[in-house]
Amino acid sequence: MTTTSAGWYPDPAGSGGLRWWDGAAWGEQVRPAAQPVAQAAPQPWGATPAGLPPWDTGATAAQQWAATQPPAAPRTFLQRNVNSLLVAGLVVVCVLIAATTGYIVFAFIPAFVAARAVQEKEPLAWPAVGVAVALVIWRFLA
Repeated sequence: MTTTSAGWYPDPAGSGGLRWWDGAAWGEQVRPAAQPVAQAAPQPWGATPAGLPPWDTGATAAQQWAATQPPAAPRTFLQRNVNSLLVAGLVVVCVLIAATTGYIVFAFIPAFVAARAVQEKEPLAWPAVGVAVALVIWRFLA
């Protein structure tokens, strides 16, 4: 003989709801059956989900995405100053070429890289700009 454990089961009387089975007999308690959750229809790209104002959906999605991301690892000195240090290296190369050949070539390239360092707000950006400008001035004076 098998016994069914106590719990809510489909009503054998056909009410469409659930009736309590105490393990031995049906109880008098009846409750409505749980309605299946309807899946939302797929939204076209860029459409606003129902119930949300259009100006709130982008920010909410970005906030939800940011909340699921792990915190970023701290950046090293090299990572924070990559363009500025590249300017220093390019200036050294330009000076070495000028010392060995007598020609100052590529003097404007460090200036463009220094401008990129300023755009990215690197800590050493302004010293890099100073060195790059000095190289350009030296190029026209030499």
